[in-house]
Amino acid sequence: MPNYKFIVNPAASRGKGRSMGKWLEEECKNRNLDFDLQYTKCPGNASEIAAKSTKDFEYIIAVGGDGTLQEVINGLIEIDTRVGIIPVGTGNDFVRAVNIPIQPKDALNIVIKGNTKPIDVGKVGDRIFHNGVGIGFDAWVVNESLKIKKLRGRVVYLYAIIKTLKAYKAPLMELKYNDKLMVQKLFMVTVGNGISLGGGIKLTPFAQIDDGLLDLNIIQDVNKFKILQNLVKAYSGEHVNLPEVTIDKCKSIVVKSDKGLAVHADGELISCNLKEINIHIIPKAIKFVVSKTIN
Repeated sequence: MPNYKFIVNPAASRGKGRSMGKWLEEECKNRNLDFDLQYTKCPGNASEIAAKSTKDFEYIIAVGGDGTLQEVINGLIEIDTRVGIIPVGTGNDFVRAVNIPIQPKDALNIVIKGNTKPIDVGKVGDRIFHNGVGIGFDAWVVNESLKIKKLRGRVVYLYAIIKTLKAYKAPLMELKYNDKLMVQKLFMVTVGNGISLGGGIKLTPFAQIDDGLLDLNIIQDVNKFKILQNLVKAYSGEHVNLPEVTIDKCKSIVVKSDKGLAVHADGELISCNLKEINIHIIPKAIKFVVSKTIN
């Protein structure tokens, strides 16, 4: 009989994680599962719990958002353990790539079925990410979203986008990838393993989690009106057809800026002042619990 370690972030989705943990504990007892459930106490704690759980549990399940899942994966990378998620986040972006439903009971059903798929992860600096990295505007949006306490879900990111637009100026960036060199002012650069960031914005709509490649979405410096005008297109991925947008695939990319750049990974802010960012893919690094309907 398989056993499960549930790592619950009680602060996920503005505190919804704690009530989700209580529900999950009762649900697992009712289903007679062999499990243990533990709440995180501080940032980084999920990695510590995950690392200590690999010898005793077949499945390590993050209960939270992309940030919680990122911490869990950083505790497990290169260890032969199955990883899954019960989504309780603000954006819940990665679950779209692995076709995990938002409803907790449905997500738990998929965890119990135990269908796994080897998936890629990326590495930015010394941090592993599973979904994507944002450089420039959307990293500042993440920074702004951290200040918002009364809203939940997509509204958080929409509000943060509008507020960030008021003061943002596109920085000069140098990009090196696939033997190419690009030096110009860029609104933002997205490096995706999953298809969306920011609560469903499909910045890298053609990304695949097992192709051994990172998808790039590079947006030139454009005026703020045009950004707002085309925001809806980004939710469907149609923005890739705009002349200001460059899409590509690569195994690694280096981004530099003398003035320093804001960077996030999986919605977790790394820094607001990095002058050099090194990112690369790690093919099929973990076994992830997925729906059988995933391609």
